[in-house]
Amino acid sequence: FPSHDTQGDWTPTTTNTAGDLRVSRGSRIIRALPTRQEILVWTDSHLYTLQFLGTTDVFGLQEYADNISIASPRAMASAANVTYWMGADKFYMYSGRVETLPCALRQYIYGNINLTEAFQIHSGTNEGYNEIWWFYPSITGTTSDGGDGTGTAGSPNTLIDRYVIYNHLERTWYYGTMNVSTVRPRTAWLDIPLLTDPSAAI
Repeated sequence: FPSHDTQGDWTPTTTNTAGDLRVSRGSRIIRALPTRQEILVWTDSHLYTLQFLGTTDVFGLQEYADNISIASPRAMASAANVTYWMGADKFYMYSGRVETLPCALRQYIYGNINLTEAFQIHSGTNEGYNEIWWFYPSITGTTSDGGDGTGTAGSPNTLIDRYVIYNHLERTWYYGTMNVSTVRPRTAWLDIPLLTDPSAAI
């Protein structure tokens, strides 16, 4: 992180606050997400929190959970001061501690998800309805050429064609499909409070 005294100065010295922190476990950093009181940092196997200390150390890094997964760099979203994310085989939530998010649709989702295209998975909120959305590609969903056929285990679908929704107020799940021949797959999502509906893009 750069020095507070000189913008753009990343070189640590005895007279500035520039410096770095090293995560102790995990082979790569997947994503960092600012939340209300901290920055959450995911590696491929651990979750860390980065907190402002207000001292000469500036930030402190703490390991919060091990042996976790995250499906993609965009597979998380925060709502009502809780962060939710999709892992490689289940869902998680963080509200000061990491917990597995119970999911009645887990078998439906993970029994037919194309994780070779996991980088496309993304999440967003629809706070007007207290919802967290995840968009993902299935294995045997609509074919990638936009036709009406289905993929197979040997030739899986490669476009986002399904979504799953968690209502964090009612603690309920629901799901849906999108035929990519008529509805272009979403690849970006932004919940805007000033608009009636969230904005989605292909």
